[in-house]
Amino acid sequence: MRFATFNVRTSRADIGTSRQWLRRANSVAREINAKKPGIVAIQELGPGRADGKRISVGKGLRQTQSLVNALHSVGASQYRLTRTTAYVAPGEYHGSQGPRILYDANKYTLVSKCIETTGKSNWNRSCSMTMPMKNGAPTSAAYAEFEDRRTGLNFFVVSAHLDARHGSTAKKEQFYDSLRAAQVRAIYTRVSRLAGSKPILFGGDLNSWKTKIGSHAPFNYLSSQGFRDSTRASRRIDSRFPTVNHFKTRLKANRPGRQVALDVVMAKGAKKFSTYENVMKVVDSRRSSDHNMVIANLVL
Repeated sequence: MRFATFNVRTSRADIGTSRQWLRRANSVAREINAKKPGIVAIQELGPGRADGKRISVGKGLRQTQSLVNALHSVGASQYRLTRTTAYVAPGEYHGSQGPRILYDANKYTLVSKCIETTGKSNWNRSCSMTMPMKNGAPTSAAYAEFEDRRTGLNFFVVSAHLDARHGSTAKKEQFYDSLRAAQVRAIYTRVSRLAGSKPILFGGDLNSWKTKIGSHAPFNYLSSQGFRDSTRASRRIDSRFPTVNHFKTRLKANRPGRQVALDVVMAKGAKKFSTYENVMKVVDSRRSSDHNMVIANLVL
């Protein structure tokens, strides 16, 4: 199967610029459709307005739904989101609800009951969880169980966006990395209870990388629980480059001995990863997001 992770950048980030979400949505959709992953762990795809305005959605278009619409417009109508509405009630003190899971409905059946509404309100906690937080608004992660239509195999998928704060010293960075480790620990504790012996696919923006100051605590925790990293695949494409691009026209490869990969695809219970790709062009003035999509072929 082909499993990807993609931080598409929130619609609230670039209001009034040439990079605003509604100008990028079709580019994101085309990029997904070009690689045709079976499932994508998405980050920063919020349930708020697609135009980024911090007001009630009302009858407006959600960023979540706008991606589904964009996929339809580029000939990829087989894709569905497990959830499009909010994970928490309106007015609740909460941060990002951007982690979402996109899947090819021709290949996979959604097993989990990912309920969209609570009574007459457009929110529900289904297929999501609130992660631990220190000194800030808590944020959500997404998870769901799927069945492979061809093989009948069931597996779980997680999409997560860990705390983005960083420290200027190793001690401060370790503080935030310990929080990120606590976040993935909480996610794994919840999902592993549901999954039992079924495979778990993890895609997300760890906001941590192997060669930064401090530690690589969230990645190390997942590895300690038996998750394999897709960068160990026998075939690797553009693994020398960072997975975050900051909309730069020209990207530079990591210096020797340095690895900056915030976005990861990992799996527990998979037999092997055959291919890893950091989807990018070295020169590109029209990048669809400030992160690259990362995609891997694996055998469950």
